[in-house]
Amino acid sequence: MARQLGVHGKLSRRVTAVLAVCLAIFPALGASAQSEVTRDDIAEADANRRAISAELEAATIEYDTAVARLIELEDSLTTLGIELAALEQDLALARVAAQEVATDRYVYAGSTQSALFGSTSIDDVRVRTSYLDILSRAGTDIVLRLFALEESYEAQEANVALALENQEETSVELEAMAASILTQLEEANSEYNTVVAAFEKQEEERRAREEAERLRREEEERRRLATSTTVATTSTTGAPGDTTTTAVTTTTAPPTTTPPPPSGSLACPVNGAVAFTDTWGAPRSGGRSHKGVDMIAARGTPLVAIEAGTIKRLRNSGLGGITVVLAGASGDEFYYAHLDGWAPGLSAGQSVAVGELIGYVGNTGNAQYTVPHLHFEHSPGGNGAVNPYPLVAGLCL
Repeated sequence: MARQLGVHGKLSRRVTAVLAVCLAIFPALGASAQSEVTRDDIAEADANRRAISAELEAATIEYDTAVARLIELEDSLTTLGIELAALEQDLALARVAAQEVATDRYVYAGSTQSALFGSTSIDDVRVRTSYLDILSRAGTDIVLRLFALEESYEAQEANVALALENQEETSVELEAMAASILTQLEEANSEYNTVVAAFEKQEEERRAREEAERLRREEEERRRLATSTTVATTSTTGAPGDTTTTAVTTTTAPPTTTPPPPSGSLACPVNGAVAFTDTWGAPRSGGRSHKGVDMIAARGTPLVAIEAGTIKRLRNSGLGGITVVLAGASGDEFYYAHLDGWAPGLSAGQSVAVGELIGYVGNTGNAQYTVPHLHFEHSPGGNGAVNPYPLVAGLCL
């Protein structure tokens, strides 16, 4: 926890410093070129946003370890429950058998007493006594088994109670760790979004000024043409009074400030502050192993196409929740799961550019009780999933 608070403190100091810069920028957007927000400022804010992933590595590892422990506890509880149910059934049968033995012992004990006093044959008494001895030994075994089953049942109940207690404690720890991680990710996003908002407002104002200047120049040119006079030129060979009228036309092209397209052929699938570790092969419920990487991010964080391609499939299922399968131009396939929702208008068969919005981080499907995250899978050539951590670590960290 102290390590988490230390990371939180570092991030808070960085956010405070960046916000101070932004507060200085906002009042002077149109007044001073020196306070202009540049793309370098955005790149720096993005670098700070990415740096939080490295700072949260230890906390994320601790969180993933707790997740694995909770899954093991849930599987153990399932097994303990099955065993407890079987013991309960055996115990019920043993109690019935012991009751039958007690009844038989009582009945035959009475019969033997009558035989001892009323039999005329010693052999008859010996037969009855021998049967009673056998019944007594069998009854002892049954009673001893009953006692053993009762002890086992009580021990199993104690195991279940302990597992439930551990499960509750682990769940509380997970909630606290998730809250800490998400708070820091949201702060990192706030830093970046503040700088981007300042840049976009600045560019919008710049475009408005340029458009106003263009319209002013066109109006000046229209007026100049409307008030231009006919220039008379007297030819030395022509008749007196011959004139030539010359019209002068100028063209003003509006300047452009279109942002450059994204560079590179791949983009981080989470367009926001994100925390993740290599969880490939980690245990999952039902004895499964993890076939992707869980990228923790604040709910609603934009998810984008990792590369240009086509939306192959959109689905909403109980396991993956809201999902997207992207068929990349390279031939690789990418699986996005547990989304909070798709991008507006997204449809199967649609072409998307690298970095284009396709959805938002959530925890739908069987992740509804976990921290919001993107479950991301990578299938080279569409031929089965491989560990995606090296790929996304290179793009996002």
